[in-house]
Amino acid sequence: MKKNKLFYGWIIVFSAIALVFLDGLLLYSFGVLLPSIQEKFEMTKASVNSIFAIRCIVFAFSMILFGKLIDKHRPEKVIFFGGLITVFGLLLTAYSDTKFSLFLNYGVLTGIGDGAFYVPAVAVVQRWFNKRRDFAVGLVTAGVPISGLIINPLSAWILSVSTLEITLISLAGITLICLLPAFLMKQDPKEMNLEPYGGPFPESDSDESNNWMTNEATKTPAFIILYTLLFLGMLSFLIVVTLQFDYAISNNLNLLASSIAPASIAAGSFCGRLVTGYLADFIDRNKILFAVFLGQGLSVLILLNGNSLLHYSLFGFCFGFSYGGWIPIFPSLLKDFFGKKHVGQIFGVFGTGFSISAIIGPPLAGYLVDEFNTYNYGFYICIVACLVAAVLALLIKKPIKN
Repeated sequence: MKKNKLFYGWIIVFSAIALVFLDGLLLYSFGVLLPSIQEKFEMTKASVNSIFAIRCIVFAFSMILFGKLIDKHRPEKVIFFGGLITVFGLLLTAYSDTKFSLFLNYGVLTGIGDGAFYVPAVAVVQRWFNKRRDFAVGLVTAGVPISGLIINPLSAWILSVSTLEITLISLAGITLICLLPAFLMKQDPKEMNLEPYGGPFPESDSDESNNWMTNEATKTPAFIILYTLLFLGMLSFLIVVTLQFDYAISNNLNLLASSIAPASIAAGSFCGRLVTGYLADFIDRNKILFAVFLGQGLSVLILLNGNSLLHYSLFGFCFGFSYGGWIPIFPSLLKDFFGKKHVGQIFGVFGTGFSISAIIGPPLAGYLVDEFNTYNYGFYICIVACLVAAVLALLIKKPIKN
């Protein structure tokens, strides 16, 4: 590898950012489209939210499917195929005229396609980096908050000057454009006669005794703890995201102040992913996970003990930084613990923790507000969940294969 030549792995990273951006597009645009969908199809809020729940269920199975495919087939073909399903799902949603077609096109098709972005992108990037892997993964996952900062206002603007149908078609077009970097993805450095960044992986990485089958890996205490951390962290995140805007409005904040927290969370999340991704090369990952989960839980106290623009900005950034801080750590731990041979499929199974938290979190948050007429109980759950996660993070140990 020539010293003055850009290592191709960084091209893989920036291509992967564009693909992970699409995961954020589907996540963040739904909240903007929700009122218009509810009005067009004359649905209740519960019915519209059930579309998101269905998409999360389909997404869970899709992550496993595409994780398995990325371990066996060329990444550019796998990712582009999944992306096209997303494009067609959005286009067909634009022309849906019944609730059934809406559930099928948006809930099922985009749920299937979404599995082709995050898990495959992260899995491929890990094969290109021996050193600075956490930082590379942090860069890739930063595509999600970048998407939040761009897609929210963009889709809201398109919707304000046009229609729901045109907005969906526009999102399909953006998806197609962002899919093009998929053709730059390469399975691993050997394909281009290169070594991973930082030199070859240890010989033990190629040893079958260090490459776990998916059914073996998922039964280990290490995987179970990591899966629990993902679930608890995402549960806390989704409850906060579901409640914080209405919470601000209920405290008589204006729309500007109420929108500060979501923007601050996205900005903090972007920074957190990069900082912890960098620090993971020098600091024990267990300690990093302990610190960020503790920070995520305690930051909610800022929200509960203030009602000013400064409080909401500080809360949003601290919460987002802590939440984003644990995102890049998990993929590297999974690769280090279970080897690289089946990392795509293992990461796909691991990612279902997000879907389960997404199915439980928002409905639970809404129920608690409706039942007890207060937002506090939902926020208390967030704090407890993160404190439990912080303690569990200290118990993570690399499994030994028998």
